[in-house]
Amino acid sequence: MPAKYPNFQRQKFLLMFLKLAGGLLSKIDFQKLIFLFQQKYKITFYDFIPYHYGCYSLQANEDMDILQKQGWLEIKGKQVELINKYPEIIDCSADVKRFLATCNNLRGEALIKSVYWAHPYYAINSRIAHQLLTKEELIKIENEKQKCIYKSTTLFTIGYEGITIEAYINKLIQNDIRLLCDVRNNPVSRKFGFSKTTLSSILQELGIFYVHIPELGIVSEKRKNLKEQTDYKALFDDYNKALPEKKMYVDQLFALLCDQKRIALTCFEKDPNLCHRRILSQFMKDSFAVKVVNL
Repeated sequence: MPAKYPNFQRQKFLLMFLKLAGGLLSKIDFQKLIFLFQQKYKITFYDFIPYHYGCYSLQANEDMDILQKQGWLEIKGKQVELINKYPEIIDCSADVKRFLATCNNLRGEALIKSVYWAHPYYAINSRIAHQLLTKEELIKIENEKQKCIYKSTTLFTIGYEGITIEAYINKLIQNDIRLLCDVRNNPVSRKFGFSKTTLSSILQELGIFYVHIPELGIVSEKRKNLKEQTDYKALFDDYNKALPEKKMYVDQLFALLCDQKRIALTCFEKDPNLCHRRILSQFMKDSFAVKVVNL
């Protein structure tokens, strides 16, 4: 028996789904089937992004690796095999059985094509769509891609508090963000996907540039005792007063905006009013008359 049980309900769902699917699936089929199941039954264990082979959950892939380390499944090249049958049944087990019965023979290219046709947004970054789809189907995907392209120059701000890495990336894609500027002083996060190395790597695969400017961040020591609104005001007042002394980095940020046209400042807080990125973006607006949008 594995050393420990899965920590999260979503990981239990993966094991249960794989078990009911016969205990063996390709990694691509696994992702596509989970996606279609969630779409049909309005259940969300995972979010997805448009990736190289269509809808893809970074968290689901990470969970598969974790479950392999725990001894529940084994990843053999492009295949995922259940090697210890998880004993628990979760609430949606009956729905999964019904779903799998309706698409028992839908695998491989046929499965990918069905996802692309029904959900063309998730095919906009596909490396294989042109090999699988008709001209009419490719036009449908191109139309989805055009919805994510804008001409206006805009400085966005975005926080990742309370959302998944996939939901965060979809915001970037759907707003045509071409460069993400990380203004955290220390770009490390315990939340999956948001540490500098992982985040920059994922964005590179999607054609989004990543730049870290720690000099435009606030050192963690200054954020330790923030409790009242007056604490935030004092912190941000000090930060705002210091920005003229950081002219070299502010000018760097403006140059990036001029070059890429649509860039986003990122930090942790969901509410921009609780984050220094609001002060920085307002400084940029006042200094260079740029358009600012908080996502």
